[in-house]
Amino acid sequence: MGEMNNDRGEQSYKKANIVVVGNSGVGKSTLINSVFQADNLALTGVGESTTKELRVYENKELGFRLIDTIGFEPGFFNQNNAIKSIRKWSKESIKNNDEDRQIHMIWYCIDGTSRKMFRKNIDLLARSMTVWKSVPIIVVITKSYSKPERTENVEMVYRAFQSHKKLWANLKAVIPVVSKTYKIDEDSNINVVPDGLGELLAETEKYIPEGLVASVKDIASYQLQQKRILAHSVVGSSVLAGITVGLTPIPFADGALLTPLEVGLIKGLSKIYNVEYDNNTEFIQTIVNAGAAGIIGKTALSGLKAVPGINIAGDVLNAIVAGSIIAALGEGCVYIFEQIYLGNKKTTDIEWVKKILESKAAESLSGQMENIAADFIKRKAGGKVSAKDMLSIILRNIKK
Repeated sequence: MGEMNNDRGEQSYKKANIVVVGNSGVGKSTLINSVFQADNLALTGVGESTTKELRVYENKELGFRLIDTIGFEPGFFNQNNAIKSIRKWSKESIKNNDEDRQIHMIWYCIDGTSRKMFRKNIDLLARSMTVWKSVPIIVVITKSYSKPERTENVEMVYRAFQSHKKLWANLKAVIPVVSKTYKIDEDSNINVVPDGLGELLAETEKYIPEGLVASVKDIASYQLQQKRILAHSVVGSSVLAGITVGLTPIPFADGALLTPLEVGLIKGLSKIYNVEYDNNTEFIQTIVNAGAAGIIGKTALSGLKAVPGINIAGDVLNAIVAGSIIAALGEGCVYIFEQIYLGNKKTTDIEWVKKILESKAAESLSGQMENIAADFIKRKAGGKVSAKDMLSIILRNIKK
């Protein structure tokens, strides 16, 4: 979806340029990938600088470009390289009176897991932006996995900037962000889902100079599409966990073993679509009741029993059923949460929720169990089938 573009291109309207700066390994490239909804748009790495020069990224959906910079690595030489690259870009834009190379905003990224912010970090930012002294700054706290630490980190940032008068006036917002799904516990499938990206886009739109930003409708449409991508990512992760549970020698005919996964899935989706989980007990319980222990679970089991001449080992059958149940519930939930997010439905519309789970989730699953089993047998004929292969088979058929 996104495109890398280092040359001037024809645009239907002027785009703002946002410089993304911060220490190496802080997650700048991962943030850019997530904003542009493209897994392989920007180079990513762990604990090292992966961007060796300024790179400009853009797509048709957003009214701004993101400029990825060399990380502020330790050492005088490396720090100077980062500063020089930004200054060079800035000076050339002024020298050539090049509007396409003006800098309109800074996203300053800091690592939310470090819980430290030194004066020298602010000094490096100030030195790199001497040409653009009045440019708005948004601090992005990346890897913001812990809610209690988010508050501490936001306060830390404000204190650090208050001590630096030159930049304090330019600070417009501090946004904690989780750029991609982060697995806390592999065994129990506890994840921290992407968060804060919508708020980051909203704040960015607010402070980009007038005439350079896409319309509110464009941003809203983009945010909805981003939520869909994140939601399907959470569903995929949960389905894979369900397959893993199914492959264990423990029977789960009563669906109890899948309940924690279903609850985690629903919590993740509610977070993405801004639906309060704790204050909508009946709504949430209605969804849980329809899962492995309810209509969707019964449909999956009956659908598989109806497959003629099936020849699949018991543990694999368990995995297929478990994964299919989670997939059908997840896809149904994505539709339900999206309708609530858009304001078309409310969490109090319980009967509507039941009908959706019966029609969209259970009925679609009923018609696909035979195809899922057939695809598995076909894939197995070509060699060993991994859990990820099973994930692909299940999701491909459920989404039909």
